[in-house]
Amino acid sequence: MKLGLAKDELEHADLPQVQQLVTAAHANAKQALTELRDLARGIHPPALDAGLDVALATLVATSGIDARVAVDLPRRPPPSLETIVYFSAAELLTNAAKHGGTTLVEVTEEQDVLQLRVRDSGPGGARTVPGGGLAGVAERLRTVDGELTVSSPPGGPTEVSARVPLPR
Repeated sequence: MKLGLAKDELEHADLPQVQQLVTAAHANAKQALTELRDLARGIHPPALDAGLDVALATLVATSGIDARVAVDLPRRPPPSLETIVYFSAAELLTNAAKHGGTTLVEVTEEQDVLQLRVRDSGPGGARTVPGGGLAGVAERLRTVDGELTVSSPPGGPTEVSARVPLPR
């Protein structure tokens, strides 16, 4: 609605009013995105019904980037952890599509820890900044005592690792 009002104001060229309306519309759009992300965190992707390996392969196939998936899990993780890893991988693939090149997505289990690694051949320089995609992934992982590590030296490659403890 605010963008429509701004469009109308452009006809009368009241620039301060237009700037105010666009600023408000931008803030509303950012809030809506935050709410959508929060909602999406609670949704179980149907692709996970077939397992994390199939879900990640589907995600990569639709990502539009040159990527491959390697999943080596001796047991299936709990559904809640699969969902967190899936959405984390989705965000990391989005980052790789924007900034990286060829990408590898790996999921393994090491000593009761589920580990997701996403590596790309991009230029490096990725870092966790407040409000950014990597910060969102880190926040999502903290809800299950997980952690995010970013290694992205200038010139690349970038490797982002997510570690989530598995129940015994």
